[in-house]
Amino acid sequence: MTVYLFDFDGTLVDSTQAVEKALRLAIEKTVPAVIESDLYDEYYKALFLFIKGRLTYRHLGVIHELVAQGTIHEYYSLMPRFIRDFPHARRVVRKLRRRGRTVISFSGEHTYPGGKVLFLKKTGWYDEFDEIITFKGTRDMLQKFGTVRELYPDCPVVWIDDSPSRFTYILDENALLVQKASPYKSDVALLFERDNFVKITSLRELLEIDDSLMEFGDGTGHQCTGSQ
Repeated sequence: MTVYLFDFDGTLVDSTQAVEKALRLAIEKTVPAVIESDLYDEYYKALFLFIKGRLTYRHLGVIHELVAQGTIHEYYSLMPRFIRDFPHARRVVRKLRRRGRTVISFSGEHTYPGGKVLFLKKTGWYDEFDEIITFKGTRDMLQKFGTVRELYPDCPVVWIDDSPSRFTYILDENALLVQKASPYKSDVALLFERDNFVKITSLRELLEIDDSLMEFGDGTGHQCTGSQ
């Protein structure tokens, strides 16, 4: 049995334009007077930095006001409306599950507590997975990956993510690291030297990868099962 770990934003869904639309509309709806003032850029930047987890002390006062006005909550309510699936995303995930693969949502949590699960539910993705795992940072990510490995000690793990920098921390030779090409993320040159790394441009390529893994497994006669 192969275990698939899917990042969400940028891998299965396109959320870049959704962020911009939701930011603008959240500000317009909760603090409309800002739209026509010189403060708009400051409010927009503060909110953007907050949702990306990169807020600086300079914008702390603005964030306090955005919290008081309900702008941040409004953003997270609006955001899922504008998220769009990448081509073939659901078909690939569903086909992998029909083949008996374990498919897990494995992605970074939003600054807003529970934001990722909220997005998964509101976009109809929550029930597409066998399990939902979120992490807060690199250390937490590695711990959660380690937990997956403990549950499936002998199984091949295929991790698909548009942020290849995350892969640099993974030394598991029984894990295939798949970079989903993105115009917003840069390649990591050293990864191309690894035998267990591949870059894809379309999610459909995962089905071909799965076919090759299945053929390899059949050839060895080894059946992988998770630990109980």
